[in-house]
Amino acid sequence: MLNNQHVLKKEVSVYRKLLCCAVLLTGFLIQGQAMALSKSYYLFSEVKGTVYLNGEPLPGAEVEQEYQWKDTKKSSRVTTDQNGRYQFPAVVEKSFLWSLLPHEPVVFQNIRIHYQGKSYKGWSQTKHNYDNNGELNGRPFKLRCELTDEPGPHPEIGSFGICTQEQ
Repeated sequence: MLNNQHVLKKEVSVYRKLLCCAVLLTGFLIQGQAMALSKSYYLFSEVKGTVYLNGEPLPGAEVEQEYQWKDTKKSSRVTTDQNGRYQFPAVVEKSFLWSLLPHEPVVFQNIRIHYQGKSYKGWSQTKHNYDNNGELNGRPFKLRCELTDEPGPHPEIGSFGICTQEQ
């Protein structure tokens, strides 16, 4: 009788361990599926651009990229190279919850150029999609920014500022 109880206790212990492993494995699989089902949201597509002053490429200008999505407002800065070029990587968020909830995308985007103590409004737009290159209807985000231009509307690309889509 004692021997049977000892065997029974061992079996229960093995089943508990198997059950614990099964619960952990299920948790990892569910978490993995949630991450796999999460969607990428392009809040600001990759930006490449060139800053000019009087038609000449301008090295050393500081370019600031800023965006606001939901309650989050972030910015980053780069300096133009010797050829006046700058680049920002795409800003991408992933969310499982947002992929389930119906909502209208609204991302406020700005690019400012700072040079010799003056700030220039380069690009301003409200993005209403989460697509990569959605700002320009699927075209790559390549800007030409002339500091001597007056900021104005650019209905062909849906923006305001001194930067235009480079051809």
